[in-house]
Amino acid sequence: MPGRFYHDGKTTEKVIALTFDDGPGRTTPAILELLKQHHIRATFFMLGDQIEEFPDIARQVAAAGHEIGNHTYVHFDYHLAKNAAPQRLVHELAQTETTLQRALHDPSFHTQIVRMPYGYYNKTWLLPTLKEHGYALVHWSFGTDWKLALPADEMIRLYIAHAKPGAVFLFHDGGRHREKTLAAVTAVIDALEKKGYRFISAEEMFGGENAKDVQRSTSDVKGEPSGGRF
Repeated sequence: MPGRFYHDGKTTEKVIALTFDDGPGRTTPAILELLKQHHIRATFFMLGDQIEEFPDIARQVAAAGHEIGNHTYVHFDYHLAKNAAPQRLVHELAQTETTLQRALHDPSFHTQIVRMPYGYYNKTWLLPTLKEHGYALVHWSFGTDWKLALPADEMIRLYIAHAKPGAVFLFHDGGRHREKTLAAVTAVIDALEKKGYRFISAEEMFGGENAKDVQRSTSDVKGEPSGGRF
């Protein structure tokens, strides 16, 4: 629903929304193959400048039936006062939509969800701006693969420890050193499927008539990135 802020699902079913940021990138095709093997539909929050660089991979994501969200165009940090302007965000979102339409050869394509760079959240203008332009804001309940110094086994352990019904996991398919992300998400899927979990898209988690929104500061969200491009 436009103008709503979603970050975890209100469900007792053992489902986890699987989301990827900062792509498309060189690791995306391998992630797509992994998802295909496990019959998982995920959500990819794409950056406009990455779509420009990898339009064929953006098409692969769409062709595989995954949900695509808008992650802005060049990943500005809106926590910086000079960047925190609704006009700038609207311009970036529009740039990304236009880039997606060109890449997908579909002038009618338009995303419905946004994930802000660095988990930015502002109660005064962000949600009203997104609502005006037809977007919902989707955050996450846990993510840690952006910590490049974190050993892969510890990364895997943390994701598994934070698994719960309705969780929203943040991973990254764009950017540097995503081989570790590929290894981690492979292990996490394998381990949690054995525990009876299913992985779904954000649309499947929040798009139903019983989906609820929780509006709160992202400072309360575990695993929020504090640096880098995420």
